[in-house]
Amino acid sequence: MSDTNLLQLSAAWRQLPRLLVPFDRQLSNALRTWAPSWQTQQLASETTRKLYVELVSFGGVNQCRRFDALARPVINDHGEGVVPPRLSTIVVQFLVARYDGGPEPAALSCCQVRDFGCLLSTELPLLKIVDLESETYWRRVVWCYADKPLSYYEHDHLTPRRFWKQHGVELKLARMIEQQDPVYWELEGLEDTIKRAAPFVNNLVVQQLRPYALVEPLEDYEAYTIRNAPADLCHHGSLAVLGHLVNLTSLSLVFGVKHWNKAYETRYSHCSQTDIEQLGMGLQKLVKLKKINLSHTRLNAPKLKALLESLTPLGLETIRLTHCHLGEGCGGPLGRFLSRFGPTLSRLDLSNNRLGAPELDQLCPGLSIYQGTLDKLNLSYNPIGEAGVLILGGAIKGRAQLSELNFTGCPLGVEGSFRVIQLLSFHETLRKVSLNCVPISPEGGDKLVQVLLENNRIEAVQLARQDPPPAAQRSGALRSGKDFLLP
Repeated sequence: MSDTNLLQLSAAWRQLPRLLVPFDRQLSNALRTWAPSWQTQQLASETTRKLYVELVSFGGVNQCRRFDALARPVINDHGEGVVPPRLSTIVVQFLVARYDGGPEPAALSCCQVRDFGCLLSTELPLLKIVDLESETYWRRVVWCYADKPLSYYEHDHLTPRRFWKQHGVELKLARMIEQQDPVYWELEGLEDTIKRAAPFVNNLVVQQLRPYALVEPLEDYEAYTIRNAPADLCHHGSLAVLGHLVNLTSLSLVFGVKHWNKAYETRYSHCSQTDIEQLGMGLQKLVKLKKINLSHTRLNAPKLKALLESLTPLGLETIRLTHCHLGEGCGGPLGRFLSRFGPTLSRLDLSNNRLGAPELDQLCPGLSIYQGTLDKLNLSYNPIGEAGVLILGGAIKGRAQLSELNFTGCPLGVEGSFRVIQLLSFHETLRKVSLNCVPISPEGGDKLVQVLLENNRIEAVQLARQDPPPAAQRSGALRSGKDFLLP
């Protein structure tokens, strides 16, 4: 195949007479179907041809729709299409059927590339399709793999015509990690896939990990079955392979079960010490990581310590450890982590755990000497009590820490909520406080109104799902600029 001199070809066209024929639907459809495309005209065999069918034109009034204007192909009584497919369509269908990885076939027009992306299966292995650039194809991947259809439209609105391949690769890789049995990770080439996909993965969200199907027996193996195996034997695949994602900036991971929609065995909700250590090995290589979200993962003090040691050398900005069963003995590792961590951390989310006043007593010394500025601390749905509020207030008093505090759902009682309002009055950097589902006494309501009147720096106070302070209802203290959320 060689290129035809198109200038010479156009000069030959101008020297030849044009044929004007009365309009005929069959001839018109045949011409549109079998006329040589521009790719055909570039073949070497076309340089010597004498017949130029593209010079035929039809006269008269076109009163019929073209065959390709039909929204759907017309099917006759025998189940056969009346209108034959275009030759270019046949070629694209053949290329799709023979596709075995790599980029789109060369020499395709923009329309054919779009058709190629429309016909190619979204279930192909990521290792084969990672080199594709078709926006149409990656839009289909995002539509098929996104958890909610709304996320597709959000992505289209926020980044129109951009990052579709990146988002599609992230979704495909996450689904591969979630659904594959860890026994077959090496056989299916998970590590090779991660290496190839690494340039396109910035945000990885893994919603559930599958544990190994078999539990290795130990000396006292008669004491348990696979349904109630100890946590230290509930191993998952090694997440050290995540260390190849050198461009990763945000990681969300669930070792346990986030949505109990079927009868899972106990091993699905546990993870072993080895799992956390292997995860830490991978995290230490992610130098660009800024956000980590580990949720619905049962962590005790040794596991938490191993995880935080791997996070210490990183420049993280947000750490979320929600629904992780953090309780007795976990305050000490958190406090030591804050005392050693760099000044980049600005948000710490410890909601939906079991941290009480003793754990805060161990955590707050590290917070008081933290070398950076922690802006947001979320302690919602933790049994910290009134004593925990006093400990936290003493740790941050006189220091430029915490502009936003969340105590939603904490069993503080009316005394604890009053202590929070006092903290809001004297802590200069505090701007927002959430006390949703926390009871407030009439004295606390009066104190809150007084604090709001005297402090213009306060931006928001949330008191939803409770009886609002009576003083807040009858006074005009809530001036414009305050976000005071009542039920």
